[in-house]
Amino acid sequence: MAQYENLVIQQRLVALLTALESAEERLRQLGDDHWADWLRRDCARIARGDIYSLEHLKQAFGGMGSINDSYPSDDGDVGKALGEIYGLAAQLLADLHHS
Repeated sequence: MAQYENLVIQQRLVALLTALESAEERLRQLGDDHWADWLRRDCARIARGDIYSLEHLKQAFGGMGSINDSYPSDDGDVGKALGEIYGLAAQLLADLHHS
């Protein structure tokens, strides 16, 4: 996993990776391999320190046919978890651009 000197960034990174792994597992249980694969690929890239993958992850949440169209953040446990993932990714991007 990528290491950052900033402890807050490191903690957010760990929280994001944990949330991605959990959401991927839940999506597979629901039979949604498309979004589970998207999260798995981004999780692996983020863990290697690929900052662009945070942008790619955020793209899953925008536009028609997005992940939050299928799982709205105010509708169930998966939607709530995905909303948290989006927030963590956005915050990490902001943190990394300012560090």
